[in-house]
Amino acid sequence: MSSGTLVLADYAEVQVTLAQLPADVELEADGALEPLLPDGTVDGSGSARPAAPLGLRLAYRVSYDATTDSLDHRVYYPVASDPILDKYVRVPTAVRELLPIVFLGASRPLQLRAEGVLRRLVTDHDSVNATAALQTLEADIATAASTMSASPAIQAVLDAVLTQDGPARRIGDSPVTAADVQFLPEDGSLAGLLRAVQPVLRLDRAGPLPLASHGSTAAAALSAAEALLLCSAIPGAIVIGDDVGEGLDGPTTEHLTGALRQASLQVVLTTRRADAVRAFETKEVVRLTRHTGTRLVHQVSPPVDRKEASVHRHIQGQLLPALTAVAVAVSEGRHDLSAFSAADRRQVATSLPLAAHGVRLISADAGSGGGTSQIPLVARLAKQLGYRVVAIVDGDPAKYATAALTQIEDACDVLVRLPTSVAVERAILIGASVAQVRTAASVFPTFGQPDPTLGESDDDVDGAVTHLLHRKGLHEQFFTALVDETGALPPVMESALAMVALCSSPSYTGPSRIDLVDPTTTP
Repeated sequence: MSSGTLVLADYAEVQVTLAQLPADVELEADGALEPLLPDGTVDGSGSARPAAPLGLRLAYRVSYDATTDSLDHRVYYPVASDPILDKYVRVPTAVRELLPIVFLGASRPLQLRAEGVLRRLVTDHDSVNATAALQTLEADIATAASTMSASPAIQAVLDAVLTQDGPARRIGDSPVTAADVQFLPEDGSLAGLLRAVQPVLRLDRAGPLPLASHGSTAAAALSAAEALLLCSAIPGAIVIGDDVGEGLDGPTTEHLTGALRQASLQVVLTTRRADAVRAFETKEVVRLTRHTGTRLVHQVSPPVDRKEASVHRHIQGQLLPALTAVAVAVSEGRHDLSAFSAADRRQVATSLPLAAHGVRLISADAGSGGGTSQIPLVARLAKQLGYRVVAIVDGDPAKYATAALTQIEDACDVLVRLPTSVAVERAILIGASVAQVRTAASVFPTFGQPDPTLGESDDDVDGAVTHLLHRKGLHEQFFTALVDETGALPPVMESALAMVALCSSPSYTGPSRIDLVDPTTTP
């Protein structure tokens, strides 16, 4: 897109190189095979080793003809073709059918119709007896329908409808009677019969119900089971699936993708579900993005030392669950994450939550401590996966924080800093009266902690609560009680969330560091 003008490419193309081919494929594709390098790519040097393994390179190209408003699709051998001269050696159907590729679709499960996965599985398992069973069904249905059609009750009504005294006298070359009418499923063919035959399952005490009545999860689980069985039945299968896990619960999704990975030679799946990704090694995960205006591919580099390995814990725990987010907002630790998450859930109706902006809140603490020193490490890891990264940190005094803030700014897209000398514990309290803080502090005994405000002067109440929160946590519980008491979000927390939402947008062009102010001290 340029200056509002749509620019069309001449074509779109995808190339793949297949290795470790079955003998029958190598035989059928003889002449199109190419030597491979150790990394699995084609050796185009012209001086490949005689013992180099052979692979098969395939290309798919689609182009648009504006004159005829039509698309032209080609699957061809790049080694034998010259697209510049419009010369294409297309891949024969015989070769394409021999390739052990399984496409996972969203088809309805347990279908005996010709295009159903179950029909393919049954036929592959025992084609002779499967064909005989279907032919027997066809004959039995035809016999039963004929018997029903000959029923005197039906014949009598049909004769009345077809009486030669009525309009029906003109529908045939000779008088039509009830004997000329039969009732068969759809068009009477086996295909029509199998379209009408649908699975009925007994899953609980509700008794037998059509599959559709059991809900989408049951259908998705059965569809996944069929796909897994199909992949297991094809030696060396290459499995390709889109939107894997849609309609399934988390554990079933992870089980499916893990089983596919074990049962197949290679699996290429797209998904929006973190559960599907958990079955794969980090090095096998590829994340695609386009929020920057350009389509990009992202992969995580393997850790090179113990420190990086420790940071990689964030991938499974926090970054993969944010798979479909545009940006992540990294806080210093778990308590900060708890407090800001609680504030985000309590956003007023006029303010959208961070999720509406494509933002996921995460913590720099992977279980061994967080803090400002960990944020750059987490930020760099998140950027490898293509996330836009915003850091949100406490307002530590400048003499202690200058170096850390510089490192965070270098690693993140934007840094949002709470007011000077204001940590998240203090930010929760800003805007509330002493009486409101005392009332909210009564929540602490519920969680086994004494009320820190008891016996404290009004001047010392905030410090007592801040101290307990810092030592014991309970940020979310106290925050919720305080908001219930005040009826409003703490202004610093609200401002921080608003800034995170603003600068998480890829179109943001403001400063890379935002220093918030304490509204209660601003002149």
